[in-house]
Amino acid sequence: MRNSVLLEELSWPEVDEALGAGMRTVVIVTASMEQHGPHLPMLTDTAIGHAVGERVARLLGNALMAPVIRPGCSDHHLGFPGSLSLPAEVFIATVVAYVRSLAPHGFDTFVLFSSHGGNFVPLEAAAARLREEFEAHGVRIVAFAGLEALDEMMRVMVGVAAAMGAPQDVDAIHADATETSVMMARHPHLVATGRLEAGFLGKIEAAEIFRRGFRAITPNGVFGDPRRASPAIGEAVIERLAEHIAGHVRRRLADAEAADRGGAG
Repeated sequence: MRNSVLLEELSWPEVDEALGAGMRTVVIVTASMEQHGPHLPMLTDTAIGHAVGERVARLLGNALMAPVIRPGCSDHHLGFPGSLSLPAEVFIATVVAYVRSLAPHGFDTFVLFSSHGGNFVPLEAAAARLREEFEAHGVRIVAFAGLEALDEMMRVMVGVAAAMGAPQDVDAIHADATETSVMMARHPHLVATGRLEAGFLGKIEAAEIFRRGFRAITPNGVFGDPRRASPAIGEAVIERLAEHIAGHVRRRLADAEAADRGGAG
């Protein structure tokens, strides 16, 4: 099998070989196709999710990564031209369809996370639906989802940037130093460095963002300040976020195994 953990790059015999070798975990990343300020492309969350998801799969060691799901739930970005959004039920059904497709092939663990904030709540709902359908059949669903997970993700990303000289006084991040840095590291030709500018800075509750929409709060579509972004910060963000998610997955799986042993005893 070629040295790839990307399901989309493998032939079916290679997937079959991977299953035979014990690679029975699938990483499913949900992303978006939405505005990211005047300097980043619509595919920013998708590119970040791809980079982090591939790294998570490699850190887990027994995993493949499914194609990134996009668009996502981005109604709060529709005030900006070009942004796309799925209804929550369509998004949830798509995540469920991924697992329904792959579980019969022999994959028994599915890791769900998002690189887009608007997906975290519906992804939690998708995970609950999948557990109800599959866990009785020995299939594990491990989700890094919900608003608490969204806050964790942003804290990890902001912490990396701050430690590397790009602190941001902002509650929420979008097209900021962290996301811009990842794009500089992986897709520099898509970053319009001549358009870097700060956006909304300060305190805001996530519920207000979803209620009012981005454009009512930040006319340029940015939360944070991308002007101190760098490729080095981008690579560090990818690595630290992947480590954080992989650690979450390992803990959840260890807890589930302990519960199984307790039940058997």
